[in-house]
Amino acid sequence: MSTQWDKVSVQANLISLPDIYWKLKEILDSHDYSMQDVAQLIVYDPGLTARMLQIVNSAYFGFAAKIDTVNHAVSILGVQQIQDLVLATSIADALGDYECEYLDIKQFWLRSVYRAIAARNLAGACNLMDGERMFVAGLLSGIGHLIMYQSIPVLAQQAQREADADGKPLYLVEREVAGFDHVQVASILMKNWKLPDSLVTVIEHHLEPDPDAEYLLDSAVLHVAVLFANAFAQNRSLDEVLAEADGHAWDATGLDIAGCETLNTEVAGQLNEVVNMLFPKQQKVAV
Repeated sequence: MSTQWDKVSVQANLISLPDIYWKLKEILDSHDYSMQDVAQLIVYDPGLTARMLQIVNSAYFGFAAKIDTVNHAVSILGVQQIQDLVLATSIADALGDYECEYLDIKQFWLRSVYRAIAARNLAGACNLMDGERMFVAGLLSGIGHLIMYQSIPVLAQQAQREADADGKPLYLVEREVAGFDHVQVASILMKNWKLPDSLVTVIEHHLEPDPDAEYLLDSAVLHVAVLFANAFAQNRSLDEVLAEADGHAWDATGLDIAGCETLNTEVAGQLNEVVNMLFPKQQKVAV
């Protein structure tokens, strides 16, 4: 494992977030800040300001009145949601133009955004208050694939072929072929970025939700969101894919197939708008 692990570790550690995220993190970590401090930092970045206002005024949030200033956005959403939105846009900026010869990058991000929206909407259905954090979890949970295709493309492709041929979960085949799975790779990146332990834990446990682990509901929501995205990417019916869900995920979330079908329609309807906000260079895709 060591040689392959070294390759993905080196690749993961080469990826950095934009300075604006680190500056915001420094402000929030000081615990001595005001909402004005947060708003002022964002205003200093015209590109981020424009995207932030576009996002909060979109149907994705659905506010009745237009939000004209960053100050207003911060006061309405709160610092935590603003931080999560900055993190989401920072991820898009850091990785949106990432080149990968062996992976369809456009489809990768479509699937990632679908998963992110699903995680947010499912969080709302399960009364999880931190919807934007779940959006980020959905966006990041598959990022290990990107790193594996860049650093160990032969093994990444082999794992996908064998998973498709045998009908086995990809992460289990990755463990057999490479000695680790894409979530373990994503964990390197998240820890390098010093992301909150709560976010890292949710992503680390979402493949196999553990009823005794912290953040079980969050991990279970992300587990189901991944299945939403799989159905979308593989052009399969949602009920068929949801049959693969871990029983602990159903127990923790209290979700059912009918409710998931309704939520999936909402997710599909939001996809183009969110993709265009996060990845303006990406073309729309019909859903």
